[in-house]
Amino acid sequence: MDDFDKENLFTTEKGLLGEEQFYKRIKDCSGGAKLWDMRLRLNGQSQYDFIIISNGKIMHFDTKYYEGQYNYVDGNFISENGYVIHNPLALQTKQHMRLVRFVDKMDIGYQVLSFIIFVGEQFNVSGFNGDRRILFDQDINRIVENLNQREVTSEELKIARIFADHYDHKGRSPRIHYYPFNELKKGVKCPKCRAFLPKVPKSAKKTKCTCGCKMTKKELVRLAFDAIYILKNSGVTVRDVVEFTGVGRTLVKEVLGKEYHKLGTFKDSKYLPHKVDDFLIRENEVEYTKKKYDVEFYVL
Repeated sequence: MDDFDKENLFTTEKGLLGEEQFYKRIKDCSGGAKLWDMRLRLNGQSQYDFIIISNGKIMHFDTKYYEGQYNYVDGNFISENGYVIHNPLALQTKQHMRLVRFVDKMDIGYQVLSFIIFVGEQFNVSGFNGDRRILFDQDINRIVENLNQREVTSEELKIARIFADHYDHKGRSPRIHYYPFNELKKGVKCPKCRAFLPKVPKSAKKTKCTCGCKMTKKELVRLAFDAIYILKNSGVTVRDVVEFTGVGRTLVKEVLGKEYHKLGTFKDSKYLPHKVDDFLIRENEVEYTKKKYDVEFYVL
C-alpha cells in the first residue's frame, strides 16, 4: 500500500472507530431524533458524523478517536511522536455555516450548534484552555444524562426526515487506486480489531479472533464477500470466498446463491450485491435513521 492510501486508511479507521464509540454510548437514550453520517450539498458537500434534533436545537457532532498525549498549540493537537491533528475547528466552522444555511433554507427555525468530540478515554491534552465547541470522552456521560430527560417528539422526527430526504448521494470520495487482486494477502479482517481472522476448520461452526470476536461461517462469508467485492472491483466467485475464509464450497455457494445476484453458470459464475437504493444505517436489520436525543449543550 502506498503512503497516500496508508494515510487515508488510518484516517478512515480512526473516524469510523470514533463514530462507533459515540453511537454505542448514545443510541439507547430516550429523547431526540438522531441521524448518523449525513451528507448535505449546499454550496459544496459537507459530511456530518451525527446530527441530533431536540428541544429546538439541531446539534452536529464531529467525532474523533485518538489515543495518547497531545499538546494544543495554535489550534492544532500535536502528539508526542509528532502526529498533528490540524486545526479541526477550521473545517468544523465551514460545516457549521453550511448547516446553518440549510436549516434557514428549509425554514426550520431551530438553533444550530456544532461540536467536535474526542472519543477515547486514553486521549489526553495539555495546553488546552477550553473551548465550548470541543468536548471530550468524559463529557459523554453528562450528554447521556440530559438525553434521557425528554422523549422524542413528532416534530423532531419530521425534521429528521427532511434531512434524510436531502441526503446527497453524489460526491462520495472515489477509490483512487486498485491494487492487483492476485497479489493481495488472502484473508478477512476482524470487524472489531482489524486483525486477520484465522481460517475456519471444517469441523468448527464459528471462527474466533484473538480479540474475542466471534462469528458464524455464514457471517464470515458475507464479510468476505464485501471485502473481496471492493478489493477486486468486479464479481466475486465461490473460489474467492473459499480461499479468503477456509469455509467449504457447499456453504459458500449456498450463501452466495441465496443472498447475491448471480451472473453466468457453472464454474464461471460470479456474484454481485443486489442493488441497494437507501442510505439509511441499519442495526440488526432494523432501520436506525431516527432514534432519540436531547441536551442543552451550551450549558453543559
